[in-house]
Amino acid sequence: MSRKNFLKIAVCFLLAACCVSVVWAKIKLPAVIGDNMVLQRGVPVHVWGWATPGEEVTVALAGQTVTATAGEDGRWQATLGKLTCGEPLEMTISGKADEKITLKNILVGEVWVCSGQSNMW
Repeated sequence: MSRKNFLKIAVCFLLAACCVSVVWAKIKLPAVIGDNMVLQRGVPVHVWGWATPGEEVTVALAGQTVTATAGEDGRWQATLGKLTCGEPLEMTISGKADEKITLKNILVGEVWVCSGQSNMW
């Protein structure tokens, strides 16, 4: 397995352990996208979820803003560009004028998953 694929799997695994704080709205996010998550630096960031079919969803993070449209099944996906390490970030996901989810304390850096030995630090 290449290092790149391993890092992608590691990021997904770590994000799965995070909880999500979602404001009650028609836009829904998976449990792996939420406050206090860590994103891998230097790779595109994929954000996805569900909304009303046909609804435009805007994702804003670190000065980048992308828009996606929910398909017939309500699923949408937006891809942000590569990020670099820095201060904690805030991600805003919005749909209709009254729908807005703000995720706080998002960090960008190296994400590693280690397991096995009981003496690992």
